[in-house]
Amino acid sequence: MKSLSEAPIKSGTRVFVRCDIDVPIENGTIAETFRLDNLLETLKFIIEKGGIPLIAGHVGRPKGQVIEKLSTRHFLPYFNEKLGENRFEILENLRFDPREEEKDPEFAKELASKAEMYVNESFGNDHREHTSIVELPKILPSYAGFRLQKEIEVLNKIVKTPEKPLIVIIGGAKPESKIPVIDKLLAMADFVLLSSLLSASWSKEIPRNLIISRNIDLKSTDIDSETIDDFKKYIRTAKTVLWAGPLGMYEKEEFIVGTREIALEIAKETEEKGIYSLVGGGDTISALDKLGLLNKFSFVSTGGSAMLQYLAEGTLPGITALN
Repeated sequence: MKSLSEAPIKSGTRVFVRCDIDVPIENGTIAETFRLDNLLETLKFIIEKGGIPLIAGHVGRPKGQVIEKLSTRHFLPYFNEKLGENRFEILENLRFDPREEEKDPEFAKELASKAEMYVNESFGNDHREHTSIVELPKILPSYAGFRLQKEIEVLNKIVKTPEKPLIVIIGGAKPESKIPVIDKLLAMADFVLLSSLLSASWSKEIPRNLIISRNIDLKSTDIDSETIDDFKKYIRTAKTVLWAGPLGMYEKEEFIVGTREIALEIAKETEEKGIYSLVGGGDTISALDKLGLLNKFSFVSTGGSAMLQYLAEGTLPGITALN
C-alpha cells in the first residue's frame, strides 16, 4: 500500500479522493464535522503540491435516487472555508447512482475518466465492496490517505500488542455487520460487552467472556441501570477499552443515559488511570459530540463496523484493493 506522500502530484494533477463524508445534515447544515475535519490534511497536501482534489463520497442511503437533502452541495461552504474557493471539486453523492453499490466496472471507468490518480481516505467505508472503494483502484494509480494510514497504525497496535485486560464494548443499530465478527473479537479480548439490541441478536451459546445486557430486547431504546453498573465494573479493570456503537437511541435525550454513563466512565479511566481508549463509528462520534466528550478518548476512529472488521480480519476490501 503506497502512501499519498509518494504520489507524483504536480501542477494540475486531478486526484480522485474517496472521502468519508457521511455525516449528519440537518436542515441543509452540517451537524457534526469530525469526519470532514480528518480529511483536511490529505486534501491540503494535494492542493499544496499543485493538484486538484476531487472530493467524492456518499451521504446516507438514497438507494440510487436523487434526494436533495443528501446532496453534497451542502458541503461547499465547509470546504470553501477550509480549502479555499476554486481549489477543489466535489462530486455529487455517489450513491445517487445505483451502480456505486453494485461493484460496477463501467461506473468505475466513468469515475476514473475524471482523474489521473486515486486516494482512499474513507476508512469507515472500506469494509464495503462498492465501486469507488474496490473497482476504481484497479484503474488508477492508487494511494492511501494520511488518516487511513493512521487508522491502520492504531488498529494494528490493538491487534498485535494491546495492553491487557482488553475490554470491547459493542452497540449500534447494525447487528448484521457486527454479530459476525464477535467470535473473533472474543478470541482477542478479555471481555466483550454487548448492548441490549446486540444481546437480543446473539443466538449462539454464550461463552464465559461474552457479557450480555440484563435487558435483552430487540426493541430496546437503551441499556438499563443494572447493565450500566455491570459495564462500569469491567471498564474499571481495563487497560485498553475499545468501543463501537452507541448503547441506545442517543438521538433522544431520554435514551442517551447508557451511552452517556459509559462514555463518562471510559473518559474518567482514560484521564485518571491512563488507559488506552479507542472509540469509533459515525453514530458513536455523533453521540459523543452531542455529549461534549469527543476529545476525552485516546483515539477516535472514523469507522465503526469497519474498525471491528479490521480487528477481526486484519484487512478490509478497500485496503486489499490498494495493495
